[in-house]
Amino acid sequence: MADRPMIASQVCWNCKNGKRKCSKELPACARCSKLLLKCEYDWTAGNPPDSAAQHKASPASSIEAQTPPSLHSASRLLYSLSRGSPKTFGGEANLPTQVLSILIANGESVKSVTALYYRTIDVWLPILSPKKCIDRLENITSENNPELSNLLLCMYLATRQPGNSSGIKEMQTEVYFEAKTLLTTLTSSGNITIEVIQAGLLLSLYEQGHGMINVAQLTMSVCTRMAMKMKVALRAAPELQNTDFGRLWWGLVILDRHLNQILSPEEIQLAVGSSSDGVPSMELPVDDEAHTGMNRPITMRTISGISAASRPTTRLGPFCRASEAAALLGKVLDLVARSSYTNEMDEEKTREIDASLQGLAMNLMKLAINGWEECCAAIGLTLSALLLLHERTWALVRGSPGHDDRREIATMALSSATRMVIDISRRFHMDLAFIDLPALPLPATYAVYRATMLYIDFAGDEFMGPEWNSNMKSLRGTLEYFGKRWNVGKHYLDLIDIALSDKQRARSVVKKDPDESYEAHELLQDMEISRG
Repeated sequence: MADRPMIASQVCWNCKNGKRKCSKELPACARCSKLLLKCEYDWTAGNPPDSAAQHKASPASSIEAQTPPSLHSASRLLYSLSRGSPKTFGGEANLPTQVLSILIANGESVKSVTALYYRTIDVWLPILSPKKCIDRLENITSENNPELSNLLLCMYLATRQPGNSSGIKEMQTEVYFEAKTLLTTLTSSGNITIEVIQAGLLLSLYEQGHGMINVAQLTMSVCTRMAMKMKVALRAAPELQNTDFGRLWWGLVILDRHLNQILSPEEIQLAVGSSSDGVPSMELPVDDEAHTGMNRPITMRTISGISAASRPTTRLGPFCRASEAAALLGKVLDLVARSSYTNEMDEEKTREIDASLQGLAMNLMKLAINGWEECCAAIGLTLSALLLLHERTWALVRGSPGHDDRREIATMALSSATRMVIDISRRFHMDLAFIDLPALPLPATYAVYRATMLYIDFAGDEFMGPEWNSNMKSLRGTLEYFGKRWNVGKHYLDLIDIALSDKQRARSVVKKDPDESYEAHELLQDMEISRG
């Protein structure tokens, strides 16, 4: 016979005070467990618990009475998760059940969430070991782990796609705020675990992907600070880069670099893996993990050319290349940030990084025939780095006398990188029928946007010509497709439309009255790029 739950001799104070029916279960009644309240049975008439007495005596009681229940629950949850509070007593006991209820209400389950996650996000960001994670999540209610519950919620969130007409605000759903609140509570409790950092990384991915850039910066900064503390504690571990934490670390580097490239040179702050973060650098992950126990994520044949024999045999192949590209992008960002107060780019380092990026780009283009999920993230990060490196160099030397050679080199390099994006975009469109939309990696989005803006700026006399329009249609079409997966793509398209309107307006002014529009004409001349 199953043991009956222990029953208290009287109702708890919360049910008594709220005039509600109490189940009298120990250590907490059903109502307190559901509402994440501290359940107290030790009270007598005229002598309520201390917390209740303080609440009545508080001069802010009228304000507190108007506080939304969610905030009250969050404060109880924080109390229960704080150091010194018994793990078996408090609001966190019901978290796995609550998260599962959210998934069920949205027509999902642990199995469906993990299946979609490992078919999409894990293809290019493998920060969660499949077998270990799935085994734990399938037993989430028995483990009673609030950190794991939050991770599951963030895995679900990261796989969500925007609707046809949804914008940034529409992506700030109730589930998003639930995950955000829970992550904030867990980090505020001071209990740093790898699951908390993993959840934060996925939440930042969601925020970056759907245009919540300022919020994503804050989320990323908290995650990287926790990761730096954990890395120092684990630095003696052998081959740390190939452990679960090592892959998480490089996942943070990838998204941190993607986030920083969107910012102005004055705002760039590399949070992890840079020469200034005070933590010893980590080796790049090694592509030596045999893929077992899971179906291959890349299974399609594409028009642009894929052969079954050339598919990679390990899960980490695409991730290792993306990590390498992110490391090089970090070096570019460091140069750009320094240039914000020196007003010049280090020529020797610029040439060295450019050579490394060109070599990596050529290798990635050869590998791209294996399917776009294979190295799309790495290609996006590499091309972003090339564009950023030479655009910043061009901007610094464009008006300076005596830098004609450097300006010409930067102009040709920008033209070459832009053309590479156009060529890739055309190949991408050939394979649309074979591309798994939910698996598209976020880092590729910004590279297409930046190349499109440069293509508009440097159009010259080709602007609105047949070839130029064809290339622009291809670039916009690529962003439109990415916008179905990541809402920030729609935002980039809006910025492109504004840039096109401004360009047309400026050119019309020059044509109408060139004598009165000398400055506008000079600006257009500066933006033109040599075809040679």
